[in-house]
Amino acid sequence: MRRTATSNSSISTHSAQSTHKFDAERLVRALEQRVARLEKALANGVGPIDYLSQELRTAELKKPGPKPIHFQGLLADRDTLVQMFETYWPEIEPLCWPKAKPKSLLRVLEAASAQKMSSYAQAARHLAKHFDSVLKFLASDRFRRDPRQIANALAGVPQVGLWRSLKLCQSRPTSYPVGQRAMKAYLKRKHPVLYRRLAADVDILNFVSALRSYRTKDRWLAGLNADYLYMCWQQAMPNYRALGIELGSVSGPGGARSVSAI
Repeated sequence: MRRTATSNSSISTHSAQSTHKFDAERLVRALEQRVARLEKALANGVGPIDYLSQELRTAELKKPGPKPIHFQGLLADRDTLVQMFETYWPEIEPLCWPKAKPKSLLRVLEAASAQKMSSYAQAARHLAKHFDSVLKFLASDRFRRDPRQIANALAGVPQVGLWRSLKLCQSRPTSYPVGQRAMKAYLKRKHPVLYRRLAADVDILNFVSALRSYRTKDRWLAGLNADYLYMCWQQAMPNYRALGIELGSVSGPGGARSVSAI
């Protein structure tokens, strides 16, 4: 008896003819879409590869959510700014409060960035480059005469905005102790009672007595001796000539000393 070949239709739920017809329709649609993209690319005067790369870049730019930023790199930049600010805080603070003095402040930042032997020149250049952001932050209620707040806000600029940079950096405060030249201003902000007692008599014996009787849990103040605090007090005098600039001094509100450009 002659054996016959088994038909495909006997083992499939779809006939061969209908399967080929379906595949053809799908391929035609895909080809039409590809031709439409190529025609659009040619109409815009770019090649297919350039068009597709532009399409990919556009898709990446449209991703929702905040811009990515390297968190550890952000904190490292913040710490450098903190040290730079506190090194020059006696020169910078009078130009930031009670009202910012943009011309004089920019001169100080530019002079600090020109210091060849300074490790903070790059940080000063960063602030001078984004000076509009510095002034914007100084005009806000987030400043509070604290150099570390400025460092937190400016560390991420321009990759992220002021307020996101501030929020990110505040979530991980710097571990650097308060700089020697910024200690006097720190006491005035955080420990006004101790500050007034020290300011009433700038003598080492008074510093010993005041510090011995003062109680605090502040980690930046606990453990400091009177000699160190007295040295910090002496170093808190502005010295613009060390930066190679001349600024004149005037009396500010309440008898406080401030400066204006000559």
